[in-house]
Amino acid sequence: MEVKLWMVFEAVAATEEGVEGALDEHLEKLGNEPKAEIVEQNIDKVEEVENPHPSIEKGYSQVAEVVVDASSFEESVALVINYGPTYIQIEEPDLYELKLKEGQETLQDVADIMRRYAEMGVGGMLVSKTGEK
Repeated sequence: MEVKLWMVFEAVAATEEGVEGALDEHLEKLGNEPKAEIVEQNIDKVEEVENPHPSIEKGYSQVAEVVVDASSFEESVALVINYGPTYIQIEEPDLYELKLKEGQETLQDVADIMRRYAEMGVGGMLVSKTGEK
């Protein structure tokens, strides 16, 4: 069953040159995904912003909004993990029935990606959670 996603991406850099083209390249890769299709796309102009990061006084930002039709919930999760949108919203369907196999495969994909991040030194393993929620 297809899942329609509304995704927002933001590129931020200290220089205008660092932002220009970054989202175009990112969305081109997303558009080449075999199990997903970009059906709408809007990329804003690069804008100067104040304090885009605690260590940067002035920077540049560009925002893109896209609507993507993904082939399944599993593919939707993979797109979010692999492309890192700033914001994601499921637009359709209103009801999605997830079979045990699809749920298991989705969770295993997330576990595999988290393990790879930990191996690269950019993530870690949650050993125990705190008492806070």
